[in-house]
Amino acid sequence: MMKYYIYKFKNRLFRSSNEAFKVKRPVYEDLIRYKTFKKNTYNKFILGFGAGRSGQDWTAKIFNSHSNWIGSSERFPDFESFYRYISYYNMPIERKEVFKLFDLASKKDMSMYKNTFIGSPYFAFGVEELFKELCPDFLIFNIRNPINSVESFHRKGWYLYIDNFELKKKPSINISNNLTRSFSRIVPNDEYFNDWIKLSRIGKITWFWATINKKINDSFNNIKNVEKYFIKLEDANENYDFYLKLSKKFNFENPVNKKEFNNIINKTSSKGPLNKYRYKEWNNLEKKEFQDVIEKIFPHYDNIKTNI
Repeated sequence: MMKYYIYKFKNRLFRSSNEAFKVKRPVYEDLIRYKTFKKNTYNKFILGFGAGRSGQDWTAKIFNSHSNWIGSSERFPDFESFYRYISYYNMPIERKEVFKLFDLASKKDMSMYKNTFIGSPYFAFGVEELFKELCPDFLIFNIRNPINSVESFHRKGWYLYIDNFELKKKPSINISNNLTRSFSRIVPNDEYFNDWIKLSRIGKITWFWATINKKINDSFNNIKNVEKYFIKLEDANENYDFYLKLSKKFNFENPVNKKEFNNIINKTSSKGPLNKYRYKEWNNLEKKEFQDVIEKIFPHYDNIKTNI
């Protein structure tokens, strides 16, 4: 319980900070003012992708803590999660206005702060079309090792109430929380669904991690003529030397010292209040499902290398 109150306290402090003000969600009337902004060669735009629980918040906070960058993650969670939903299920819904939202946000950012990092775990099934529509200068793929990722998703409540729903058709709606959460909790949209529904919660979460990361990785391989970077959270977190490489690559104004760097990454937490269910506590069935799903869908984590 004490960790929960510390978590809430940190978030309150962050909400009153300058960094939080920079990434506050703008209203449409504010965004539309920037529709005529013209991007120049000195403006840089990064699109960030990941499965969630993978370090995108870390990356966004680092960029956002420098005066010549704004870094955001999940700034429009309702629209972003809906975008994932319709992209994953390949629903015949017009997406131009969603692209317009992200385009206007990037223009506002670059007008005010010169450069922008816009990341979201909800972009995974639209990597190629977002790249085509938004024309970013760089792509970043945040990824975290599967064990720690699955532990973290479990802690955040993923698929917690799935057994309470009679899932017979896809797509579906999860009424246990809110629409943003509902749109994010995708399920297999092919014949694998019949096997997936029988998996333990750990097995279901593992499928999610593997499916998302496979899609992003495959899309990155398909995209040409743009600089693409991979960041493993284990290589970056609490690593000041990595920060210096990031700073040099993206020309951060007034790079921070090591103490300031540690303050940045600890300004707010997204861990949540639930207790972590660690790998060592998983039963034999959960461990077997985890391994089987990884091997079946995305056994390539060790082949991915941080390249900044």
